[in-house]
Amino acid sequence: MRINDIEYIEVEVLDVRSSSQATEAFSMIVVDKFNKHHYIPIIIGLNEARAILGELHGRLPQRPLTHTLFADLFTDHIPDYNLEFVSIDEYSEGIYYASIVIQSPTGTYFNVDARPSDAVAIALRAKVHIFFQKKLFEDQMQIARRKSEYESDSFSNEDLSVPQNAVSQPSATTEWETMSMSELRDLLQNAIDEENYELAAKIQEEIDKRGA
Repeated sequence: MRINDIEYIEVEVLDVRSSSQATEAFSMIVVDKFNKHHYIPIIIGLNEARAILGELHGRLPQRPLTHTLFADLFTDHIPDYNLEFVSIDEYSEGIYYASIVIQSPTGTYFNVDARPSDAVAIALRAKVHIFFQKKLFEDQMQIARRKSEYESDSFSNEDLSVPQNAVSQPSATTEWETMSMSELRDLLQNAIDEENYELAAKIQEEIDKRGA
């Protein structure tokens, strides 16, 4: 499928699992619908993980959650506007960006910016397709595969040294060392709220160094 001249693939959510990257974080496993060996993890927060797992396994709360409310408005109460599909379009500085695509009564389409976790939860509820920018998916799949291989080697070789081309810690690490534990936890929570889990993982490392 092509959207605005960019090629997309259709994906599905395989599962949501605990993540080792950050506290209160989970990995949403997204797979190519037509090649289940191709998949990537996307880090999401606790509440979003609960919403997606609820939709996957049919375990929903008695009162509607935010994604339920949004999806039900379009599927049941605003018939002239159609929730067509959702797409994951971009990745920048550790954050994925998604869109909810809606068709108006005149037949035109417009996009609503969304977090991938919210967009996916809405798509599952509304039973619409989820698309992923093809090149982005392939690039992230290769990165995830290399990281998995590196971590596997790290655990199997006790004397493995740090690669020469390893990415160095940002200068902010020095600033974190001067912060109190309370300040670090606040900073960590802010990073999680913004879904910047690369930053959250680095802050968590500093907290772990202090044995907390």
